[in-house]
Amino acid sequence: MKAKRLAVLLICSLFLISCGTKKSTNGDGDGTAPKISNKDIVEANGRLENIERLDSFVKNVNQKMKDKVRLVRYTIEGDPIFHTLDYDGSKLSLTLDTTEDKFGQGEVKTYDCTSIKKEETNVQTQYFLEGCPNKEIGELLKIAYDVDKEDLFAFQLKYGEGNETEINTRELKLIIKRSNGDNTEVSDFQFSKEEINKIYKLMVFANYLEEKKLSTKCEKESNEPYELNVWINGATRHYEWRDCDQSKDGKVMTKLAQDILQVLKGNSIYKRIE
Repeated sequence: MKAKRLAVLLICSLFLISCGTKKSTNGDGDGTAPKISNKDIVEANGRLENIERLDSFVKNVNQKMKDKVRLVRYTIEGDPIFHTLDYDGSKLSLTLDTTEDKFGQGEVKTYDCTSIKKEETNVQTQYFLEGCPNKEIGELLKIAYDVDKEDLFAFQLKYGEGNETEINTRELKLIIKRSNGDNTEVSDFQFSKEEINKIYKLMVFANYLEEKKLSTKCEKESNEPYELNVWINGATRHYEWRDCDQSKDGKVMTKLAQDILQVLKGNSIYKRIE
């Protein structure tokens, strides 16, 4: 009797353990968790990586070209949820993997949709799927960049030899170095609300909150140096690099600086002193 009772208890214990354990899967049913790839599109509570890859996927679907990407979105608790988008030239599917989400359903499901769209406004960019079983599934990704919702957003961009040219929205200062060596300084410089939102958007899409591996070493001293300081709420970010830095981060940051300068060129105050 004792032996039989022990056997029953052992079976019950094994049953409870197997039922209480959430098994991770990579979508192929082999019980292994999906690994993050440097090709994945990643959104982690406002931080973005490879978002341009999602743009190219939208374009390819619209042109009826086969493509497949994976979007990894992190929950507030830091758990990844995997969204695999697969377009075979005629059919679009979404495979949603929540096996790594401690508070999710812990399953892998595939849904058929009809199309993917991208919509942009002054304060947000949204990617969504159409023709899915329900609207919630189709809400793929929303990227917000509304400056009015931040307690503080300001930046200082210095560029050129000696960093003599400077945009400083915290001190409302603009210094432009002329070709003849003279400097023009504006002590009450401001961007318009639309312009500052454009710049904030540029920084968000450049993933400015992440650590960057940048270089200031160049073979030629004529390469353009940059220095960027960003104040966002209670945080500060500082970057220094030269445009000869051809790393992924270097190219992203150089493009960011050049895009900010394009916004500057459209500013009414800048136009008056130019």
